[in-house]
Amino acid sequence: MSDDQESELCFPPNCSDGPPSLGDKQVSNGVFAVKSKRNKVTRSSGERKKVKMGSTSARGRPRKTFVTMYHSQISGDKDTIKIRIKKSNAITHVKLPSKKKSGRRKKHKTTSDTDASDHETSRKRSRLSQEIEADLVTSTQEPLEQSTWGKDMPEELLTRIFKDVCHSDGCLPALVRLCQVCRLWQRVALIPTLWQTIDLNWVKNKFRTDHKLHWLIQNRLSHCEDLNLGEWRVRDVQNVILSLSRNCPQLVSLNLSGWKGLMADHFKLLSSEFPKLQRLDLSSISGSSLNSQPLVHLAQTMGNRLTHLVLAHNKLIGFTLIMTALSECCSNLQLLDISNIRTFSHNTALLRVERLQNGCPKLRVLRITNSEIWLAPASIPEQMSSPGFPNLEELSLAGLEAQQATARTIDNDGIERILKNSTKLRLLDVRGCIRLTDSGLVKVPAWDLEHLFLSACYVTRTTNSGLELILQKWSHSLLEVDLAWSTATESLDAAVLALAEKGDDSPLRVLNLCGSSVSLDPVKAVLTKCPQLHSINLQSCRALPRGIKRLYTGRAAVAELRRSLQDKPKTETDDEESSGAGRGRGATNNDDESATGGVITGATGDQLVTEQHMPITSTHMPSSLYPTSAE
Repeated sequence: MSDDQESELCFPPNCSDGPPSLGDKQVSNGVFAVKSKRNKVTRSSGERKKVKMGSTSARGRPRKTFVTMYHSQISGDKDTIKIRIKKSNAITHVKLPSKKKSGRRKKHKTTSDTDASDHETSRKRSRLSQEIEADLVTSTQEPLEQSTWGKDMPEELLTRIFKDVCHSDGCLPALVRLCQVCRLWQRVALIPTLWQTIDLNWVKNKFRTDHKLHWLIQNRLSHCEDLNLGEWRVRDVQNVILSLSRNCPQLVSLNLSGWKGLMADHFKLLSSEFPKLQRLDLSSISGSSLNSQPLVHLAQTMGNRLTHLVLAHNKLIGFTLIMTALSECCSNLQLLDISNIRTFSHNTALLRVERLQNGCPKLRVLRITNSEIWLAPASIPEQMSSPGFPNLEELSLAGLEAQQATARTIDNDGIERILKNSTKLRLLDVRGCIRLTDSGLVKVPAWDLEHLFLSACYVTRTTNSGLELILQKWSHSLLEVDLAWSTATESLDAAVLALAEKGDDSPLRVLNLCGSSVSLDPVKAVLTKCPQLHSINLQSCRALPRGIKRLYTGRAAVAELRRSLQDKPKTETDDEESSGAGRGRGATNNDDESATGGVITGATGDQLVTEQHMPITSTHMPSSLYPTSAE
């Protein structure tokens, strides 16, 4: 091929012979994307360097210049030509006379005759240039033929499969990823009936804008029933609510947690513009305080439609008025979450339990965790006439001891008032209830409790308490037990052994003994006789030997702990325990201090004295509360 023919292939029409100009875009090392409309070309930096080297004079014979040849190839862009500068086989190298140089030696550079080298120093190519070259290569390849899944599958069958995926894993991000498989899957994944339960917390924060939210509402959420917009920083709240009301007529559940800009007018729109709305999450919406009037109006307007209401993490004014409105207007209320509620009054807010039981008999979940709420006193006739919560399944009364929370006021009478006729209870959380004794717990009317949390409770700190009787009552149904920071060693060991009495029939899966004084033998019994156990927490258990004081999660980890305790000779354990006892009182006292510090978070000395002098009304319950197997 002649030089003129190569010049025609290398450069666009109407261009002078020569390398591309410096203004052209360099794609990679020695590769240029040259626009076909350009006329002016200049030399590349690599060739200017070669010309300069060839023009300089040297001692001895004149140096021979490099003869370069240009090879062209049409790139992926229709308007450009890809230029590669390559040394031809006819090029001869002239060895220059060696010259000694002072200073640090330079590392020897190896040269290559590949297209990527082009007589330039090798350097790491940027990711952008690699992606561009990959696109140029892959763009010339023919696409593979689609499989049966992408071509011949009926849309009805794919729709059913996608529905199962959305039901198990959620609509997002599953539907978004399914859209990227092929055109058939994209067409099926964009069916509006699949977009029913949407959790937009999956969207990254940088994409959470009002514009994108409006587009999603108008184009994807026409059949949405459950929408989670928690923690979205919406600027124009009213327009978003109006857009939801116009484009999402099937909306049943709405999560607006973290929306600090909600005003009284917005509550009116929520109660009037969504005829099918039943579940509402308004947690963490008060920047400073939240007035009771909008919530009272919301309860009165929605009435029996309201089934789930979450008001957690708010500072409320007029808490009693809100509870009164719910008791009078929302008879179908099933979930009420008033956890972490703060008030402005000097005294804590009062909750009239009997009035709530009369007005909301269908309540299934009641959460009053760590809130400044106390139970209002009630007369004996009011307590007797109350129907209780017959459908209650979850009750949470946990709280920190250092705060004026509900947990500090709950005693045996209070737990009896709340759990009246609650035979379906499955979860009970009384962590931090320092006035609740074993006699109040064994009187709980439920017989199939599954989750029990007793950490930092009074019953776990008293010697000769009825903790064993409590766990014996529900050992056949308990799935999760929390006995963390229990200091009564004898009662704790007996209670843990009671959990292992069911043997292979024990359904226990999670056991938390963190910071407790449990002994090694009860732990071995639980590991041996509870085959369903997949999580056990032994952190900071000072009575256990070293090497096993940690959290075990997963069946493999629990099985490894079980094997290690079975294979360990008893003499080693005895020697270690005896050596630990012989080291002196100092280590034991340190462990006790760490355990006590974990239990009493910010507790004062008066609280400790109160616990020590708290009388136990009864350590044993009548045998009638525990029917025999024959009965």
